[in-house]
Amino acid sequence: MNRQYPLAVLSFLGTVLLLLVSGCEKNHDKLYVSYEPIYAPRTSVLASINGKVTEPITAVGKIYVKDPYIFISDTGRGIHVIDNRNPSNPVQTAFLALPGNNDIAIKGNILYADMQDELLTLDISNIHNVKLLNEQQGIFNYYGYESTAGKILVGWKKIVTRTPPYPIMTPGCANCQLFASSSSSSSSTGVAGSMSRMVLVGNNLYAIPERHSLRVISIENPVKPVPGKDVYAGFDLETVYPFKDKLFLGSMEGVYIYDISNPADPKSIGSFSHGRACDPVITDGNYAYVTLHAGTWCGGAANELDVLNIQDLANPVLAKTFPMTRPTGLSKAGNLLFVCDSPGVKVYDATQPESLELRNTLDVGNAYDVITTGHRLVTISDKGIYQFDYSRPGLPLLSALLMSNVGK
Repeated sequence: MNRQYPLAVLSFLGTVLLLLVSGCEKNHDKLYVSYEPIYAPRTSVLASINGKVTEPITAVGKIYVKDPYIFISDTGRGIHVIDNRNPSNPVQTAFLALPGNNDIAIKGNILYADMQDELLTLDISNIHNVKLLNEQQGIFNYYGYESTAGKILVGWKKIVTRTPPYPIMTPGCANCQLFASSSSSSSSTGVAGSMSRMVLVGNNLYAIPERHSLRVISIENPVKPVPGKDVYAGFDLETVYPFKDKLFLGSMEGVYIYDISNPADPKSIGSFSHGRACDPVITDGNYAYVTLHAGTWCGGAANELDVLNIQDLANPVLAKTFPMTRPTGLSKAGNLLFVCDSPGVKVYDATQPESLELRNTLDVGNAYDVITTGHRLVTISDKGIYQFDYSRPGLPLLSALLMSNVGK
């Protein structure tokens, strides 16, 4: 799982570097770097969520597919909307400015999105004239975000001074620049990914509001979500993946499985522990697939794909471990398993899950995210948005919307 380090950390490292450099030259003053929050009036921020403009993508985040659109979270800034009526020629069509956004879910023409600590309900019947239907504060916990009455944090200004600044905490996000995979969905809902921390199942949203709990939010009335039960669900939770009447929660320490046959009251039924690492998890009902990767603030040194036998949900068993380079998002469609493993997306024949066979590697650069829907594979990387037809031999490329052309 790729991480975007909090600006407070970057600020600290920058300050240390400047101090070291200045310490070598006796006649130079020390320089200090800090970040100052930038606020905008709440009314103007909410009014700008209209879908009337397009902008360049600055920080690739999660992707979500709801035909005929592809939605891309630009980490902390908002949501880019790609018109995908013709998968061979996708076109960027709108941008929804949502400061602090990372996750979305869609049912029918209603889009649910986080905006810092808030849950917004938006009518996207006309993607170029999006309407705000409902807003609820205090649903999510964004560590480091400072709030002020009547205003919303929209950015950070770099400040360089010769005197030590008052320390300012800035937002850290656990799954911001991330990777996804497909999950089962009906025609009225979209397809989310393995790195989502908010998913829609039936008439409920299931969200991870902070690192140790799972929150149920009823959307029985779609335009007025009602927060329900909070469940203490484990340590360092990062992702939630739905499969039928089960939820698979990925954390830095393992996988937690919950039963949602009673949608309003999730019950723990099993777990699997692994060494500390960042991990998304998906499942096909018989096996769960978990990628672990090192080199992030999650800790750990493993770069691998773990295949878990989950026929006994109360006692998941590690069936096989496959070494990887630096795996992130993953998705499964039929007997094909797709794993983002730099530099590209690996395609495996998973007919025998404990004996995966590598069939192909899609050259898309450093892939963060992959979703399978219909016969299409949609992946996003540092180079752009790629679509392939995985139903045909060789997985022919349908289109490549390069990042250099997005927003122009």
